[in-house]
Amino acid sequence: MKLQALLTAAILAAGSLAHSQLSIPTTGVPVVVNFTGFTGEGFDNTPSAGKLDADNWALTGMSDGDRTYGEVDTTFGTDYAKGVTTGDITSGGLYAFDNAGNTALLIQPTSSDWTPGTLTLRLQNNTGGSIGQLAVAYDLIVLNNEDRGNSFNFSYSTDDITYIPVSALDYTSPELQDAGAAVTIPRSTTLTGLAVLNGGFIYLRWNGDDVNGGGSRDEFALDNISATASAGGSISAFNLSAGALTVNEGAGTATVALTLSASATCSVDVLITDGTATNGLDYTAPASSTRNFTSGGSTSVNLNIPIADDLLLEGDETFTISLANPTGTCILGAVSIATVTIEDNDNAVVGECANLYFSEYLEGSSNNKAFEIYNPTGVAVDLSAYSVQAFNNGATTPTNSLVLSGILAAGDVYVIANPSADSAILAVADVTSTVTFINGDDAVILFNGGDTIDAIGIVGVDPGINWPVGSGFTSENTLVRKPEVNAGQNNWTIGATEWLVFAADDFSFLGSHTADPCAVACNSSNVPSNQTHVNLATRVELGWDPIPGAVGCQVQGKRLPTGPQPSVNVLAAPYNSTNVPYAVAGAGTTWTWRVRCACSITPLDVSAFSAYGDTFSIPVARELAQLEGLTLYPNPAVDMLMLSFDSQLDETTSIEVLDMLGRVVMVQQLPVTTGANNAQVSVAGLENGTYFVRIGQTEAQAFTVTR
Repeated sequence: MKLQALLTAAILAAGSLAHSQLSIPTTGVPVVVNFTGFTGEGFDNTPSAGKLDADNWALTGMSDGDRTYGEVDTTFGTDYAKGVTTGDITSGGLYAFDNAGNTALLIQPTSSDWTPGTLTLRLQNNTGGSIGQLAVAYDLIVLNNEDRGNSFNFSYSTDDITYIPVSALDYTSPELQDAGAAVTIPRSTTLTGLAVLNGGFIYLRWNGDDVNGGGSRDEFALDNISATASAGGSISAFNLSAGALTVNEGAGTATVALTLSASATCSVDVLITDGTATNGLDYTAPASSTRNFTSGGSTSVNLNIPIADDLLLEGDETFTISLANPTGTCILGAVSIATVTIEDNDNAVVGECANLYFSEYLEGSSNNKAFEIYNPTGVAVDLSAYSVQAFNNGATTPTNSLVLSGILAAGDVYVIANPSADSAILAVADVTSTVTFINGDDAVILFNGGDTIDAIGIVGVDPGINWPVGSGFTSENTLVRKPEVNAGQNNWTIGATEWLVFAADDFSFLGSHTADPCAVACNSSNVPSNQTHVNLATRVELGWDPIPGAVGCQVQGKRLPTGPQPSVNVLAAPYNSTNVPYAVAGAGTTWTWRVRCACSITPLDVSAFSAYGDTFSIPVARELAQLEGLTLYPNPAVDMLMLSFDSQLDETTSIEVLDMLGRVVMVQQLPVTTGANNAQVSVAGLENGTYFVRIGQTEAQAFTVTR
């Protein structure tokens, strides 16, 4: 049965039922809850006769478990459906109490029920405005039939987290029984300073426990609960500008605005907690956790959290900003928690013998499934930044994942096995994992941080039964990487040609791998050589012989005859070239430059600088004619991007394509035919994503590549 919310004595006498969240529809008029018609048949979301509405009540401390708002329990005989009683019972639980013809809600505490325990009634503000105070009254009915004193106290909350006790309503039954009839004790109070917004809730709670004496417990019942609301004054709510924010670690700062909906004097605590990110390493939480606002002053402040731009491959990481403990008449608004995701901007090392790769893939009979990962580098590798993910049956999100752990020595392998595989497989396994729960038609990816460094199959594609590989397939076969392969491959068209195929349950290769040595091992003695340069329309391209296995390079320029040495970091593999805008170097000047490359960052293994030698001159800067009416189509583009503009180019220039970080990923010379006002750019080599196109020094325009 739905608890009655009766606005007048006439409705109360009629005992009608209401099937909705218990509501305070208006101020100044009491909302009354009684239990007429309740027969102790439990709680339901759409209660029939004899039941209470589950949406309105929450209970803790019962031996049959706690229940929160909306949880149904109508099984007769459980703690929540004990039926009807006239009192003097011993079995713990909730009853309909027939008190001389009037029905109330009775609780019988026992050693395992409601000692301690809570009973909470939830009321929703639907007045259309805020509630500032609430007059509460109820009848406490006590049957002092046992020689133990028990408490029945009252508290309230506006967030169902922090409850404020009202000590004036505390009650403890006498330790010694009086064997008399049940006694009704009227209780009342006025709750002030509530600040409950329209649509918000207020929670009325009764809690009990043993206090003194011994033996069985007295019985307590509630009836005629009355709540009369009064309108509140202006209420201000604290909110964050977003519930989620993604920031690249190179941005330096994550900024979230803290706003107050209306001017007021109050404060709120700002709590910053680690997720997968760590305070002091990945970001720095402010020292002060409290933000103060003054009436008539600003209602907004930016929370600026410094982000560390480290050189570690660690994938995306998160931390949480949350608001707590508002003061004054201010409350927490709808957006009081924000999750900040730090995007890792470090690229996985790629190239010959530069990173780990799959050296064996075993998809045999029954549960005989395993993956082997090989370390071709010359140093031990910390596996904590690596993971393997399986994408089953054409899935685009991982079906199973495994984050690797431990240290993998140079030339050693790491074996991941099915937990139920043959004992010969398990004997060489480093770990067992559900990521091996695959068939031949699934894609398996090796990640370094968030970057794919090796792939078997294609994510998002279901090939049917299996993927063709060399002379066999990815099902019912053992695949061993060819000795001449010493790097991962994320292009499956190429990767499918890199395997030797053996019988399904051939375990003889598992546990070690033989690969041809790499041509050049990257180390600090690899000083870059053969420096060259090419002058383009707006920048100079510097180049040198590639350093296999390099993870980054640094260029230093020196203006002649003397001058400063600005540094330029090279961010893109294969680390054998970079572009320097003329605006950086300075028009009409002459420069010489040198370069050094690193084979690892942690620990640092960097070569000496090459000698200054190659020299280039910067032409006097001049603005290219501003293009008018520039349009890009098709957008999104697949293989070719067309450029059209109203004005005409009067000279040969270049088209530059930049990624989201502003890095130039492609430069195309643009020979102009007299009178031409269009051009085309091949984007077939670009990955899916958003890019910018720029002609000369004109403003860049965005386009998307989608396949």
